[in-house]
Amino acid sequence: MDLSRFSDENFEVKEWVNGALNTHKDKQTSVDVHASTLVMKLQLFIQELNKSVEDTSMQMLNNLPRVLRDVESVRQEASLLNEQMMVVKEDIKRVESDTAHSMQTLVELDRVKQRMLLSQTALQEADNWTTLSENVEEVFATGDIQQIAEKLAGMQQSLNVLHDVPDYQDRKHVLEALKNRLEALVSPKLVAAFNSHTLDEARNYVQVFLDIERYSQLKGLYTGCHKASIHELWTEQQDNKRPLSGTVSCFYDELLTKWRKEFSWCSQVFPEPLPLLSVVFAQGLDSVPLGRCLATVEGQRDGLNMLIELRQASMRFTQGLEQALSSMEDLNGVFVFVEAVHSPYCQLLVKYPAMETQLLKHQLHALQVSSLEGVEETVSAITASVSQLFVITGHGLERCMQLTEGWGLPGLIRTLETLLTQYVAKVSSSMHQIRRGCGLEVGVASQGEEWTNLQHAFRLIQTCGDMHLRTLTLSSQLSSTVISCTTQLISVANETAPFGCYDYLSLYHPEEHTAVMELIAALQKVGGDYQLLPSSISQITGLNERAHTLAFDIIFAQLKDKLSKVPQLKVWRSEGGAPLDSPRGLTDDLPSFSLSPLPYITEIGDYLLTLPQQLEPFTSQDNHSLTHALKHGQLPFPATEMLNVSDDDDLHPSEDWLGAIARGTMETYVTNIFRIPSLTETSAHQLAADIAYLCNVLAALGQSPSEQMTQIEVLLKADREQFDEYRGKEDMSAKLYEDIRKLRTWI
Repeated sequence: MDLSRFSDENFEVKEWVNGALNTHKDKQTSVDVHASTLVMKLQLFIQELNKSVEDTSMQMLNNLPRVLRDVESVRQEASLLNEQMMVVKEDIKRVESDTAHSMQTLVELDRVKQRMLLSQTALQEADNWTTLSENVEEVFATGDIQQIAEKLAGMQQSLNVLHDVPDYQDRKHVLEALKNRLEALVSPKLVAAFNSHTLDEARNYVQVFLDIERYSQLKGLYTGCHKASIHELWTEQQDNKRPLSGTVSCFYDELLTKWRKEFSWCSQVFPEPLPLLSVVFAQGLDSVPLGRCLATVEGQRDGLNMLIELRQASMRFTQGLEQALSSMEDLNGVFVFVEAVHSPYCQLLVKYPAMETQLLKHQLHALQVSSLEGVEETVSAITASVSQLFVITGHGLERCMQLTEGWGLPGLIRTLETLLTQYVAKVSSSMHQIRRGCGLEVGVASQGEEWTNLQHAFRLIQTCGDMHLRTLTLSSQLSSTVISCTTQLISVANETAPFGCYDYLSLYHPEEHTAVMELIAALQKVGGDYQLLPSSISQITGLNERAHTLAFDIIFAQLKDKLSKVPQLKVWRSEGGAPLDSPRGLTDDLPSFSLSPLPYITEIGDYLLTLPQQLEPFTSQDNHSLTHALKHGQLPFPATEMLNVSDDDDLHPSEDWLGAIARGTMETYVTNIFRIPSLTETSAHQLAADIAYLCNVLAALGQSPSEQMTQIEVLLKADREQFDEYRGKEDMSAKLYEDIRKLRTWI
């Protein structure tokens, strides 16, 4: 039995009792017996608990007198301690009162002492200045540079103390003149030590300059020595008669070698070698005419690739420089050198979009998207050009990243939009050529070649789908590239992190820098769904629709031709007997069901019934590009709500095409019906029979007749009395009623 639950704050008697009874599992013992056992156990537990409480109470009572005595003892000791603390406090107050005047006297004495020491020091330094200035000429006469430097350092120390004396400026001028004499004496030897890299001499002479506080002059001497050596290094590389890329690459290699050597040497000579050496090399690079050499690249045909090669050489140099300084924690001062490395390229980097546009335009011009040999060859040329086009765009993105590290992406996007627009224009021109080759621009398509031409047209649709998919992929690739560059484009190179991505746009083209930041912000806000090539995708979608129209027109050409001849049929003027173009006579006394459809409509019906078989190979292909193009394409004669057609997304492509052809056939048929001059009673019934036949053919194809076709059939079948009954009916078009009334000459 679990007795621990009795100590629970939320103990419930009923819950415990029910739980205890539910644990009874011995079926041979009744619940009453089990309950009695529990009661007995509880009574025993209560007895034990009472005994424990009594024992504890007795112990407490026995110990209580001793506890009270201990408490009283502690209270007395605390009171005694408090009295002693009060006595100590009074003693401290009395001491402070007695010694306050003495402490103030000591402070005043110490202040006087400090002033006397300062005065003593000033007098000593004044005497020292006099002593040093009297025998300084003798020291200069010895030519001992170290001793002269010590004298001048001592005079400088004395002068620092005597800054309040009346003749301070005169003394300062005297000291500066002496320093100039020493500098003139040491400078030739220091320059010789710099040029020969004599370590011990250089250290000594550098220390002399440091002692006389001429560090800026020291840096000027070192800069003058090695600035010229960097220019000589460039001249040597130019004399080797190599191409510019080879000259620049070798120059950077030699420059990096020189940096490593000089940095190792300067670290043993100068107190702060890194900022000094960075300034020296930066000024040396500024003296090199690299910018003028790069300017000659701009006008060359392959100038952009040459510029990339040169730019890559400079970036390899900065990477080597970063590796050489990897052990340095403080890189302060290096940025001026890194900036000098990037500076010659900045003007050309700003012109990158124009250079990329020129190169891509030239490459686009070389793409063949047409052929004089025929339709098939032109379609093949367009298909082959798509792969070539996106190889070109991929290379453009690679060039952008290699040259600009991402800063040129907005310019590249604009360039790609222009490129794709021009390409779509070229393909559109070739598509007009294909239409002429199929005979669609001059009249009826060539008989017997329509299915071959249709095959070419569907191949062109597939090419448009491929083009559309590749453009979406390119846009997604551009977005991913921008996102991957975001960190480096935001955390640009600076004084504390000199080897980051160099931001040339903020200085040379602020507007383009703003465009980069806006592009990054847009992608961060919208994500990967942000469309970077909207205009191109829209134009390719339009090209896909024109390809759909081409294929549709090839199929529809024969239907359109046959239907255009309907108004000229002589059968419509027949009053009885055998008309010229009817296989048998039409008489007024024949019932309408006995009339057979005329040859023109049966030929149209036969043609329509062959379409599923002809379209099936194209619309059932397992081809992602074709499926994509068919899904996003727009056919002529789109479905309307009146035609009761379900959503295009639910239709198989062949059904979509059959629906468009059916709607086009009906609309064209209706147009030509109203071009018939007039109808006799017999010819009206014949036309109704032709319409009924067409509706049956469409039904066999799974297409519903249009409401207009149904109403025309009804009005043509009606006699004069029935015809008048349709006037004003809600389900009958008033305009259509009047048009048929005029056609039947019942005005």
